[in-house]
Amino acid sequence: MNSLGHTIRRLRQGHGVTQEQLAEYLHISSQAISKWENDAALPDIMLLPLLADYFSVSIDELFCHKLQAYTYKERFIKLMYDSGVMYFRKGSYPCRIDTELFSTNAQIAQIGECFADFIRENHLDFDAIMGLAYHGIAFSAATAFSLYQKYGVTTGYFHDRRVPDSQVRAICGYTPKDGDRIIVINDLTAAGQTLEERLDQLSLLANVEIAAVIVIADMQRTAEGGLLGSDYIARKYNTRVYSVITAEDIKTAVRDGVIPAPEYPLV
Repeated sequence: MNSLGHTIRRLRQGHGVTQEQLAEYLHISSQAISKWENDAALPDIMLLPLLADYFSVSIDELFCHKLQAYTYKERFIKLMYDSGVMYFRKGSYPCRIDTELFSTNAQIAQIGECFADFIRENHLDFDAIMGLAYHGIAFSAATAFSLYQKYGVTTGYFHDRRVPDSQVRAICGYTPKDGDRIIVINDLTAAGQTLEERLDQLSLLANVEIAAVIVIADMQRTAEGGLLGSDYIARKYNTRVYSVITAEDIKTAVRDGVIPAPEYPLV
């Protein structure tokens, strides 16, 4: 069984934070964190709930009891693999992801929690969350729910309609207003044409700022001018396109045994 110090180091590195950043959150010295990770000392028992909350795991998971202490990205990758949503095929980048195969409330709830954790970890500032029909509706609704249940965050929520209703309404839920910062959630991004069309429609409703676009994965397709679709969207709307799961995350999950390795080397 891994030591508590090893688990803390693994979680910290998986979340992309330094010893200094974790120490600042806990109001202790970075030297204390170093001692924990080298098994030279143990955290005070009063710090365990703070550590568990920071890494979005249970105290049992900190001690590698009941469940292996995965980061939220590792849990998400494992969920996709175990559900058959993500599978390896030679020539894919670096795998195939078919979000049509998410089919249970448990899966959607875990997706929402992963998006919520990602938003909190990246300290994104926003006024409302928008889901793109159709996949993004379920994912964004689950994200909004998880933000409230897990973090106590209240925010506006809405999703677009493929076809306006009888009252010519193009959205359902919160009505965006001028100056709002909107986080847009969808399943995947490729060359960006569909995303561009939907964001242009959003701009007709109000003069909003696209605070971020967050997708499960960026499929790295080329758009206009030779740019990747995600880069094209980021440039056009002066925003950032975040991929919760990257190719490097998947390769790391394979390397660390979170999911089985394919029969061929990942490139």
